[in-house]
Amino acid sequence: MSRPLLGPRIASVYELQAEWLEPRLNELGVSWSSFQLLSTVASAGDEASQIEVARRLGVTAATLSESVQSHVERGLLRQVPSEKDKRVRLLVLTPTSTRLVQEIRNLVIESEQVMVKGLQFSETSNAASILDRVLSNLRSTQG
Repeated sequence: MSRPLLGPRIASVYELQAEWLEPRLNELGVSWSSFQLLSTVASAGDEASQIEVARRLGVTAATLSESVQSHVERGLLRQVPSEKDKRVRLLVLTPTSTRLVQEIRNLVIESEQVMVKGLQFSETSNAASILDRVLSNLRSTQG
């Protein structure tokens, strides 16, 4: 008997969660790419240089540049010089985008509740533990 494949299931969960989130994000006036950018900047915190955000998103800094500029023009991001290295510009959420990110987090929490509906705590705990190990295995292969 062959081992069940996790990759396709994980991809399907991601796709279905995105399908659930996208119309709700649109109601907030946020595209999927804006959601990813703002969430990444928020999670990067003090280390949110354009290079680091691009790395976390899996794109080049040059590719990210146009999106960053658009978000700066919309008043959702600011670019500020790093105190550690004046050549580096950090991406910072504005008060408007900080409120938006909180609304997005609430949507993500709601989507999580939809995902685990009908599951016991022990089941979600086991699933989380297994996925943590899968992530660890994958991270250990990266240089």
